[in-house]
Amino acid sequence: MSEIIAEYDRNHDALTKRLQAIAGPRWEEKLPFMMGGQEVMRESGYEMAWGFLLDQIHHRGQLSTYLRPMGAKVPAIYGPSADESM
Repeated sequence: MSEIIAEYDRNHDALTKRLQAIAGPRWEEKLPFMMGGQEVMRESGYEMAWGFLLDQIHHRGQLSTYLRPMGAKVPAIYGPSADESM
């Protein structure tokens, strides 16, 4: 587990530095979103970043929807969950 956490920390730090290095106007440019070698949409960097964040939130909701009916506790993925004591 410590190796996984260390790798996550390295990737998080590298991504944070890369995102902070992007100049403001670049975030406003329309960028291609590619899938299977084809452009499927073109949105600004801001819109894509929000889309990725909202997609992660959506999948967290799916996870809790599947786990709770099976009697499992929802893990703290993006912060505390209602199933964990603080």
